[in-house]
Amino acid sequence: MPFSLLPSTLFSDTTRKLRLAKVTAWMAYLGLILSLLCDGLLGGTDPLLLLIAIIPLLIFLPGLYREDHRSLIMLCFVSLLYFTVIVTNLYEADKTLFSISALVAVVLLFISAMMYSRWLRANQHLNLGNPGPGAEQ
Repeated sequence: MPFSLLPSTLFSDTTRKLRLAKVTAWMAYLGLILSLLCDGLLGGTDPLLLLIAIIPLLIFLPGLYREDHRSLIMLCFVSLLYFTVIVTNLYEADKTLFSISALVAVVLLFISAMMYSRWLRANQHLNLGNPGPGAEQ
């Protein structure tokens, strides 16, 4: 389908979706880190082990800031690893509210980062297909 035939509401809708996904991904990302820290500190986990548990998430901070869709995709894969660990930890007797909030945060992070990556890539394709004002066609 030629890009000139696309409705103009598609661009505003994609921009709105991008903004929502970006805010949700950032909130879930920071919420997951905070939940892991609080749960570990309340559980008496060694701070060095907490740092080792959080470093894989911190690796994606520059990519999330730059809005790099490949970093967002990789963050989704890493969040699945966190999901499996958090779910298995929920079966322990000493679970806390922070464990449950970490589960909610990791699920939100996966979904929002996945959709953010998808909509970001679609928006980049749409912008590449539409020449700017004053460009010759």
